[in-house]
Amino acid sequence: MLPRLAAMREGVDLYGATTFSPFAIFDPDENTLSRVIAELFDPAASHGQGLLFLNALLTAIGIPRINSLDAVKVRREASTRTKRRIDVVIETSAYVIGIENKPWAIQQKDQLKDYREELRADLRGRKPILIFISDQDAATAAEDTIKVPYYAATNGETTFHALLSKVVEDIKATAPKAFVEDFLRYIETTFGGVYVDSPADKLYTDAVNAEYDSPHRRKAIASVLLAQDTLHYRILDEIGDYLLDQVRKNVSPDFEAASDNAEVDPLISECLWVRWTPYGLRRPTWPVNCHVAIEASANRYLDIIFGVKAPDGTAKNTVEKHYACPARKILENMAKDIAGGKNSVWWTWYKSFPEKNLALQNCARLILESPTGDVKDHPEIQDLASQFVVLAKAVNDLLEAD
Repeated sequence: MLPRLAAMREGVDLYGATTFSPFAIFDPDENTLSRVIAELFDPAASHGQGLLFLNALLTAIGIPRINSLDAVKVRREASTRTKRRIDVVIETSAYVIGIENKPWAIQQKDQLKDYREELRADLRGRKPILIFISDQDAATAAEDTIKVPYYAATNGETTFHALLSKVVEDIKATAPKAFVEDFLRYIETTFGGVYVDSPADKLYTDAVNAEYDSPHRRKAIASVLLAQDTLHYRILDEIGDYLLDQVRKNVSPDFEAASDNAEVDPLISECLWVRWTPYGLRRPTWPVNCHVAIEASANRYLDIIFGVKAPDGTAKNTVEKHYACPARKILENMAKDIAGGKNSVWWTWYKSFPEKNLALQNCARLILESPTGDVKDHPEIQDLASQFVVLAKAVNDLLEAD
């Protein structure tokens, strides 16, 4: 394992001698990003820049900067009285600052409200401040929460990208400066959106540009831009509905959509937004944690795989008990019996989706290339549905034969 990658995962010094940056090597999850945030805002951390990052944050949210004489305590995963954990808590002589980092996951019920109440307790004269680093709006306690989006501001907020960008030139040491610069590039790529610019897309972009030249069509095109997220979710959910419909027609009418994440609705648009959260199809009679499923191996509809998710509870230190499938042994040989698939401790059979992502641009391509304009009539989706049917029937036969 590369030194910085190991350091990130162990929560130790991020700024070793290696020239590699973690964000160029791996796709960090929410916990890793929270660790980076805590590291940057801790004046005593190994970046060696003292109050630089913390004062940039305070300035961005309209709070007076602090000096080196002010004692600062930074805690990760601070426990609350409601048995929750605030990602980062920063304590100074004048403030208790809670930071909740939510790059992708859905907010839990009353989560921010509970954090606000926790910060208000035992203040000893200090002012509570709750910061929400996320592109989502605060579901609760919005009036007392300062939203800091990662990259794109919608209501004039200061973004996390902007506040770090302002201090890059002030970072004195080479390694921390390179780290922050690469972190900024990661934020741009991950949260700033990806434009349609590949040669394969040129036919479509040229056609839109030609339509935009017509004054009569400009408003219609602008309206589509405003509604792009809604249209994206609609296309995805049409794919999910089609998969469910085909399995019901060809295997059993009692199949239902499900997910192993209780915080995410069983809609394909919701599930594929969150890393490792399957949109699964299953019969009520199947054992727990057994799905014919499609899932994003990275966040935001990227690195899509599909197959039979039935985690192996006997795999040491890999699968937590509540995720384990009791029928895993029965399904163990599916990768040998059905061509084209692989096997892992989480999947008894899985395969990559042809384009590996279902982001906005690829969903648009599926519509444009469909012979009818319906996403379900695109050959890739037809093939996906056919494989879901084959896998669902195979699982059903194996379970019924047991």
